[in-house]
Amino acid sequence: MTDSLARDLGPALHRVARDGVAHEPGVIPEALRRDVLAELDAERYVALPAVEGPHRVRQEGEHLVLVGDEITSRPAVHALHRAVVAAIAPQVPEWQPDEVTVQRYAPGSSGISTHLDGRRHRYLVAILTLEGAATLRHCTDREGTTAQAWDADAGSLVLLRGPGLDGISDGRPLHAVDGPRERRRTSLTLRATPPRDVTSRG
Repeated sequence: MTDSLARDLGPALHRVARDGVAHEPGVIPEALRRDVLAELDAERYVALPAVEGPHRVRQEGEHLVLVGDEITSRPAVHALHRAVVAAIAPQVPEWQPDEVTVQRYAPGSSGISTHLDGRRHRYLVAILTLEGAATLRHCTDREGTTAQAWDADAGSLVLLRGPGLDGISDGRPLHAVDGPRERRRTSLTLRATPPRDVTSRG
């Protein structure tokens, strides 16, 4: 099973350090993408809370969270995890993601409203789309005013700046993900979390 991605992430890492968000299409090798989807299809998912956090983030979908041995015991997920870490390590060796979140959104669902990822998610948040497509928006305010938007489609990667990247103490970008247009969207997100930190999403 491949341990390398289909694209060099150097330019995307420069953009995320500068702008807070970077989108890179065609990152996941097609065979690996199919293997990860097949492996995740048998998993048991739970509904996302309809409203979460002090800012009342609205979301509509289902998710699965994997940590530690739950990642390494799934060969395809572990291969994708290794490939992303290997591609990022030359520029951000401190980023060692220990949490994988898989989220699924049905066609016609609302996705997830404007939010920040938690302060505990250090350096980077990496969002890979395994199937389907949706618009990911970089927002300037909690009301969802859009500064930039990308088509997060199958095989693509979105990187979000986390606390500590490039020496910036915070710098997390406000963002939202619209619901998928025509078919289910499945995303896989990698995050690095310090031990014993239970800070919630910002």
